[in-house]
Amino acid sequence: MGTLNQPIIDHARAAQKEWAAVSITERARWLKKFQKLIVKKQDEIIAAIREDTKKPAIEALGIEIATVLMTADYYRKKAKKFLKPRRAQTHWMFKNKGVRVLHVPHGVVGILGPSNLPFSLTIGDAIPALMAGNAVVVKPSEHTPKSAEVGAKLAAEAGLPAGLLQIIQGGGEVGGQLIEQVDCIFFTGSTAVGRKVAAKAGELLKPCILELGGKAPMIVLEDADLARAARACVWGRFAHSGQHCIAVERVYVDQRIAPAFLDEVVRLAQELNPQNLSPLTAPKTAQHIKELKEEALTKGAKIMEPGILTNVNHTMRVMKEESFGPLLPIMAFGNEAEALKLANDSTSGLSAVIFSRDRRRALRIAKQVESGNVSVNDVMDHFMIMDAPFGGWKLSGLGVRHSREGLLQFTRPQTIFWHRFSLPIVRHREFWWFPYTAWAQKLTRRLIRFFFG
Repeated sequence: MGTLNQPIIDHARAAQKEWAAVSITERARWLKKFQKLIVKKQDEIIAAIREDTKKPAIEALGIEIATVLMTADYYRKKAKKFLKPRRAQTHWMFKNKGVRVLHVPHGVVGILGPSNLPFSLTIGDAIPALMAGNAVVVKPSEHTPKSAEVGAKLAAEAGLPAGLLQIIQGGGEVGGQLIEQVDCIFFTGSTAVGRKVAAKAGELLKPCILELGGKAPMIVLEDADLARAARACVWGRFAHSGQHCIAVERVYVDQRIAPAFLDEVVRLAQELNPQNLSPLTAPKTAQHIKELKEEALTKGAKIMEPGILTNVNHTMRVMKEESFGPLLPIMAFGNEAEALKLANDSTSGLSAVIFSRDRRRALRIAKQVESGNVSVNDVMDHFMIMDAPFGGWKLSGLGVRHSREGLLQFTRPQTIFWHRFSLPIVRHREFWWFPYTAWAQKLTRRLIRFFFG
């Protein structure tokens, strides 16, 4: 399908009205069936992911399917608690008022998915939106159309009512149409495209959740477990050939251990089995990587295969722009302050990594890193922790995935107030209503002095 036709949205809106009336317990029962079906049909999902991306089966299973299963398991257990209406506390001056805060679904949520994780960042993101009571329309990347289709088919097979999870196919034009017609948009992709999505959503005054590009720094201190740090670096850069927004994009290593660290990284990288590496999915990525590499070499960088750059500095684009591919620049630093300055010298702030045997030291440094997510002695693990919000700072996005916040962002707060009883000093009205009197003004002054003075 190359266009978004109105019947799709009409079907979603009609289905959503009925779904919003379904209890959260019933939604959770569907989600449990869906979860079990994903486990049962995992080979079918792996085949679709591999058809889309050519990534190794273990990455499809351990990163994509596992993430969706953890998301489903988390929200089917927690959604009822998170979405429960709450009574708001009133000040003593208003004890005759009752206040309740509800979490109301937006209506129809549009998800614009990326090409790197075509199952987890489409179907996985649909789960909290559906549990919050919304209908969802997903437009996968035009480069990876199959994975979301399989996910939607299994959702229906698990009993999700028709119209609640629909897939549309197409490019940027279809994405633009989707933004115009839905009530909330969730986009994952580059910062450049994210700006356009946000601008369009802002023009229409629609809520917009964005997870955008990253330029994750990895800081390796002199007391790090060198063997573990090197292996984490190689996996964190070359898994799916670097096509993860939280992948290690640049490495800063203490100059005292830099030669040994570099030797180990090069050794491990050169031992990689080519069958464990994925082809680049987006057509423009290869050209972008070529430009970054050539510019760095022109400015004095040196390269060791596969794609490891040394003698780099922050005048080079490779240290500033997300490569989203198998290009690994490694730079030495002299002290902690320099490492932090280099790590924070970026417009992105999605992910960062610190390696040190001294946990207190690492945590102290982590608090100074300008990033929404920081891992200590591990890499790309924070995306798998469902009870913690995952989101970016700076130009890396708006909103979060996972946690309570990741569910409630698919809702609008509605506050309902009611009058419980009248104060004995007045009848049939509040004392601050018309007509204004000197007595009411005097009483107001006394109350303010009593409660706040």
